[in-house]
Amino acid sequence: MFWYVLFVKTGYEQKVASEISARWYLEDSKPFVPMYDAIFKRAGRVYPERRRLCPGYVFIDSKIDGADFYKASQAHISRSEHALKLLRYGRSDTFESKAFEMKREEYMTFLQLYNAEYCIEMSKGFLEGDLVYITDGPLVRGLQDLRFKVRR
Repeated sequence: MFWYVLFVKTGYEQKVASEISARWYLEDSKPFVPMYDAIFKRAGRVYPERRRLCPGYVFIDSKIDGADFYKASQAHISRSEHALKLLRYGRSDTFESKAFEMKREEYMTFLQLYNAEYCIEMSKGFLEGDLVYITDGPLVRGLQDLRFKVRR
């Protein structure tokens, strides 16, 4: 599997993902908007919310390799009102296959964090002194004894 990242107008991520599913006809390709769950406080009340992890981007999970995916997607991108361009890794003048695929290390990191809906759920933890200990959730999947310094 390969992942590609499409730069889109912010606020139109879900619309572009739906457009890709309905009109692009790329076999074995699934567009998604990465999300994350968090708790926010407004007016003294606590609310759970799901938000876009990367505003302005749509990710595409595909079996099509880089150069072929680029060729297949360009006509659709040029006709789209909200899709702007396919991101390229490395030099901007190269069209080799790997230029458009997300790097394997990045892909694997995202896979460790996401659930089946491409959403990063909240992790659980506790404070002890000036350290945060993560005890449950995506941040501990494969990352034992993860610690963060907390500034007060």
